[in-house]
Amino acid sequence: MPVERILQREAFQPEKYDGMDKLKVGIIGISAGAGTGFLAGCLARYLANTGKYNPAVVELGKGSLFDSFGMDKRFAGRQYFCFYQALDENKKMRGMRNMDEGINWILKSTEERSIKLSFEQKLRLISHTIGDVILCDMSGESELNHELLMSMDQIITVIDPMPSKMLEGYQALCSLKFLETERGDMIYVINKMNRGVNRRQLLHFLKIRKPVFIPLVNPESIYTAEYNCKIPYTVSEVKKELQIPLGEIAAALIF
Repeated sequence: MPVERILQREAFQPEKYDGMDKLKVGIIGISAGAGTGFLAGCLARYLANTGKYNPAVVELGKGSLFDSFGMDKRFAGRQYFCFYQALDENKKMRGMRNMDEGINWILKSTEERSIKLSFEQKLRLISHTIGDVILCDMSGESELNHELLMSMDQIITVIDPMPSKMLEGYQALCSLKFLETERGDMIYVINKMNRGVNRRQLLHFLKIRKPVFIPLVNPESIYTAEYNCKIPYTVSEVKKELQIPLGEIAAALIF
């Protein structure tokens, strides 16, 4: 039985897609629950709000944003194209999109959760995604996919500063640092930063340069967003907290 929710939208004037070259961005967490999906959705909305970019969010991992953002409500009365089912059945996808609030959403619907894509299928999915900044949420991957990460133009590594989470993700962090030496670029994001974190110990353990700090968002705001089928960044309290750090990430990605 579905949860009864009300869809509330923030006013948005969509921009026309101008056919820019794609910037493929892999967003990966070093531990479970680091917040890759949260970051992908909020960053996409930040970019769309600028009026300069046509972002897309593509789930390449486990995927849970379809329910979080209430896509069934958003696409009520219009078609939601199931990309993962199309890939699984080897059907055509060219020209298809799921546009809402200026973002192209390539998310796993409830019926598609069990579908697991191969490396080649993931590349095909990205190549058929319409947008100029393609944010690839790689959450839920059991192990780092070196080939997939190397296919990205930029990589954002998301870290939960809880000590147990950093210890859980230490091997993944080491692998990503090694990848950075091969590529020469990596954006590190410390998500859920709060006053309980010992910043000195954190940076000593991670040994990373100039991370972007995203503050721990009030959980009540996250619940408010989900109950109203909203992207968290459209909640005023969340936007106030995230606008500056998301601007830092966007600047590092695009300039």
